[in-house]
Amino acid sequence: METSLHRALKQRYASATGGRSEVVLKGFRIDAVEESGQLVEVQSGPFGPLRSKLLRLLPDHRIRVVKPIVVEKRVVRRSRADGPDISARRSPKRGSTIDVFEDLVGLAHIFPNPNLTLEILPVLIDEIRVPRRRRPGYKIVDRCLTGSLGKNVLERPQDLWDLLPGHHDWAQPFTTAEIANRIDRPLWLAQRVAYCLRLSGEVHPIGKRGNHRIYVRTGSPARQAEPG
Repeated sequence: METSLHRALKQRYASATGGRSEVVLKGFRIDAVEESGQLVEVQSGPFGPLRSKLLRLLPDHRIRVVKPIVVEKRVVRRSRADGPDISARRSPKRGSTIDVFEDLVGLAHIFPNPNLTLEILPVLIDEIRVPRRRRPGYKIVDRCLTGSLGKNVLERPQDLWDLLPGHHDWAQPFTTAEIANRIDRPLWLAQRVAYCLRLSGEVHPIGKRGNHRIYVRTGSPARQAEPG
């Protein structure tokens, strides 16, 4: 079922700019087509399911994939989906654009592509919940866009660094454990960061330190200083 968040983003990139939404092209349903002719896919979930569609369409079409990342949400309780709000509270959980690497691995073999633009959109939402008997005691029935906080546009391999804090200081060799420390995220996400950077050609493995691979930025003089 389409959420209000998905529908609002489709309208932003289609009807609000003179384009169209829900267009069928080569057997695929496209979320939106901008007035310029660029195709737009809004992808709230993993990127992997988009891969076959992109591989078919990218040779002949420019495509913008919009990925909303929830950085802040308000939890709204209702007795039914279309009923009045019973209560609302701000969730203590916070997201970050870094979280996109969790899903970005699904397109790591496609990005970069001259016809592909990835647009990472930090958003604020209301999450609508209604009660149910099974755990966890509620059901999420909708996610509504309440605001957005800029965007990160990824078109070239080096654009991936803009998602990482203090990326200008990453000249020295580093391990996935050190990536995890720098981004303040679990090791498994740091490994996905390294995977995306490696497949894009932005880093190279040059050895191991304990159980962790050592990486260095492509073209960095530090690459010569670390034994492989």
